[in-house]
Amino acid sequence: MKKLFSLILALCVAFCACGAVAEADADVTAAEQLLADVSGTYDELFAVICDPQYDQLWLDDCAAVVGEEMAPMCAELLKTACAGTIYGQEAIDAYAENPEGAQFDCFFINGVRQFIFDGSAISGVDAEGNTVFSHEYTYMQPLSIGGMLDGSLYETEDADAGEFKYFLLLPDTPASTYHIEFRYGSDIDDLTQYAEGPYAYWLAAGILADADQAMIENVINLFCEENLTEMAGGEENEQAAAAIEIGTLDELLAFAKSVTDGSAGGYAGQTILLTADIDCAGAEWTPIGTMDLNDMSNYSTMFMGTFDGQGHKISNVVWASDEPVVGAGIIGMNLGTVKNLVVENSSMTATNPYGMAVGCVVGYNMGMIDNVTLLGTNEVSATNAIGGISGGSTGPVTNCTVEDVTVHVLGDNDFSDGRIIQCDVAECGGLIIGGAFGGIIDNCTAKGTVIAEGNEPVGLGGIAGCLEMMDSITNCTADVTITSAKGGHAIGGLCGYSGTHSVGDIALATEGVQTTVYPGVIENCAVTVKMDVPGATHVGGLVGTGLYYYGEETAFKIVNCSVKAEIVGAVTPGAVAGRAENSVIESCEADVTLDGEALTDEIGQTETMYESADQSEEEPAA
Repeated sequence: MKKLFSLILALCVAFCACGAVAEADADVTAAEQLLADVSGTYDELFAVICDPQYDQLWLDDCAAVVGEEMAPMCAELLKTACAGTIYGQEAIDAYAENPEGAQFDCFFINGVRQFIFDGSAISGVDAEGNTVFSHEYTYMQPLSIGGMLDGSLYETEDADAGEFKYFLLLPDTPASTYHIEFRYGSDIDDLTQYAEGPYAYWLAAGILADADQAMIENVINLFCEENLTEMAGGEENEQAAAAIEIGTLDELLAFAKSVTDGSAGGYAGQTILLTADIDCAGAEWTPIGTMDLNDMSNYSTMFMGTFDGQGHKISNVVWASDEPVVGAGIIGMNLGTVKNLVVENSSMTATNPYGMAVGCVVGYNMGMIDNVTLLGTNEVSATNAIGGISGGSTGPVTNCTVEDVTVHVLGDNDFSDGRIIQCDVAECGGLIIGGAFGGIIDNCTAKGTVIAEGNEPVGLGGIAGCLEMMDSITNCTADVTITSAKGGHAIGGLCGYSGTHSVGDIALATEGVQTTVYPGVIENCAVTVKMDVPGATHVGGLVGTGLYYYGEETAFKIVNCSVKAEIVGAVTPGAVAGRAENSVIESCEADVTLDGEALTDEIGQTETMYESADQSEEEPAA
């Protein structure tokens, strides 16, 4: 499931330019003036402005463009976009296999910690203050990076300059954009390449080492305003303050189409108000927003505004597809907010093996969901991240209720080699969320059934199949029947797998997710569950297991929870958790039977780790 959430990083590609783009000035005098204008000592820009002490500045500046509800998500997108740690061939190879994970490295390379620009002299020092290089430079010519960023090229005549032979300065200065951007290297042609060659995915950005608070505030404001104004559609969407009212089926269908075809820019910053109940029986449904699989950086096809149901109901939506899809539901891709909505009798089916993030209400939530209720008879089917309220999620889901839903987890797995590895097939089914990586969940209640007919499904649960890298899971209740006909792994009455990593930013660069709590907290939750899971492992009345991820198993702390469970067929399950390495269980009540006999062991006996796909090419830790 976690692989799905790396798709969020595809959005960051649009933000790789850190500041203003201007035409190159071939005039020698102007180029010499540029060197004079950037005189000073520089630290790495993003190491400074991404310090946690400036988090509120980011939120405030993002909110000014896209609104408070979208601000947290947008702030993380912007900061993550330029937080890459690889460049050149390493990045080319990595992003060829994982293009949605592309990021720009905007830090200093070749051992330099600080740059000193002093007229025609440029030098650099390392972390200990030792001089790495020092040369005089003269202007050569205008030069463009990939035909998108234009600047001035400078050269030193010193024979020993190596990777500091040429400097390409963009026209940004501390006076104009509060920072500078530049490249340096040994080959002019390589310096012109954006996503090829030894400098691919790298563009250094610096801020004066003695920058005051005002300069730091200004550069954060500039970065947010430039990038998010474009994301929100610029001047064309300044009418966002006016709410759009939808009260008929025709209006709802037209609205859905305008999001998914990209013609409305995702309604970023706009509020959509449902003004009446709408019955969609017989209508050909188009999910409100989807992932453009031909261009995953095309966020304009995703919903980015606020959808406020105002307590009204959308009913009898039916959607089915055998095509590959990421994000399908009444709202397919949510980068904004969905709230105060009632959905009744929703049916969503994605039979293609690449059908991911499918929900009765939201397919893929990268924003916020609050106060959403699912009523009536509901069904949702797919191979990965299948949920009643939301299929996949990286954002907060709060105050949601599912009165009845049947979640079908499709597909087959084969772990006959003895390793149980995250598979993105037959994975992550739950009544509220299918699979979450990051975010929080609070005050949600669900009743329904999770069914997997295929071989060895993974990640099945009452509230969610996966609530991984989630700081807190609180005040949730579930009444669920879970059936897995042919084995399975990571199955729990609350969630199949959960927990956080001891390094909170371990997934920041790769997935855009950062945690602040270790172990992750599961508190004040209550579950009633019946499990028919013959041969299944990693089974717990409340939680199945943690996930082996980047060198360790994620851990959770279960506090003040209760479970009443009837488990049939599981292999050495636990009354509370199937496996709980480095985890804590406090003040929990468990009334659990295994094949009709009382199960008193809080934690099961499961020797094999449940592993992230990131570890699939590595030997697991002993």
